[in-house]
Amino acid sequence: MAYQTGRQISVALKEESEFGVLPGATGSTAFRANSGTLSATKAAIQSGENRSDGMMTRGRHGSRSVSGQYLADLSIGTFDALIEAGFRGTWAAAVTVDDTAMSSDTIAVSSNVVTFTGGGGNALTEGVRVGDVHRWTSGLNAADLNKNLRVTAATASSITYADTLTDVAGPVSTYSFTIPKTLLQGITPRSFTFEEYETDIDDSEVFTGVRVGSLSFALQPDGNCILTVGLVGQDMQVMEDGSSPYFTNPTSTTTIAMTAVEASIRLGTEDLVDLSSLTLEMNLNAAGVPVVGSLVTPDVFTNLAAVTGSATTLRKDLARVKNFLDEDQLSLHLLLTENETAPQDFFSLFIGNLTLSSATKSELGSDGARTQDLQLMIGKDERGGAYQPSMVVAQTSSA
Repeated sequence: MAYQTGRQISVALKEESEFGVLPGATGSTAFRANSGTLSATKAAIQSGENRSDGMMTRGRHGSRSVSGQYLADLSIGTFDALIEAGFRGTWAAAVTVDDTAMSSDTIAVSSNVVTFTGGGGNALTEGVRVGDVHRWTSGLNAADLNKNLRVTAATASSITYADTLTDVAGPVSTYSFTIPKTLLQGITPRSFTFEEYETDIDDSEVFTGVRVGSLSFALQPDGNCILTVGLVGQDMQVMEDGSSPYFTNPTSTTTIAMTAVEASIRLGTEDLVDLSSLTLEMNLNAAGVPVVGSLVTPDVFTNLAAVTGSATTLRKDLARVKNFLDEDQLSLHLLLTENETAPQDFFSLFIGNLTLSSATKSELGSDGARTQDLQLMIGKDERGGAYQPSMVVAQTSSA
């Protein structure tokens, strides 16, 4: 008789067209998990009987629920569907902006600012926003093409980048750049069926009505960006013998993990090179509701998105303390890239409206550098214009 090992386990998922209803067996996606699991639990119904023999009547099983989490190395395209579900938004396709879209405006570049003149185009109308990552394919100096350039300011007639650009006197009449696939927060609920297939014993646990309850992105030195997906579900069933695995030939990506080494983190107007940890979390506080007459919740309900973050940096001055005391509005831009030649595939998170809720220094008397722990207080960006109406904006070069 075979026993199941802790390694020979595969996880697959597929979005449901109807909450809690098992989708078709084809077209699933493999979840490239590091660790974690989903499990079903039941409420315990205890007898309230007062017995003269001093013992208790056996209790009963109550309503079922499903919960758990999976941890994974973040890689391009692998988790887009789950990130979309956690944002409760919809990925918007990449957009190309060129001289035709900009009504034949010409461009010039000076001090990292691209200026449009002459034709009456409008960069904001074309979708340019602060926090974007742009890739220019023509119009800039050759050394600046096919790079991931971060937008720090935008108007109808100009785009300012955080990255150093070579000046171009212009006027340049032919140019093109891409605004990548973009995701804002919304209110669209999505549910999935997950399957944990245990290869050694050829059996599966299949979980239905599973919603993303939380997303967490964590960076540590010399490590991969770790994505943690918290899940809450409605029900579970066992499939065995000829019925397992349920999902046939799940599709798996082959992209490599993105590491802290290639990451760029910009807080306010400064690129951080003294960061020792960063965590960003979105929590939807998802939960089911036990009801009379059913073993399962009628739905898994998500609530207001609480977005939190923390960063630990080496202390070089008191600028962050002043930010904290003055309640300065800051932004945070995390850009992760693959280790490859340009154009590098990337995943980006941008937070446009945050303040520091604390700036706590480490105690004196310890070895090494003094550090400070920054807690982030995050809200929806409601400035409009060049700013997206979201607490967090995700972008990626994946299709």
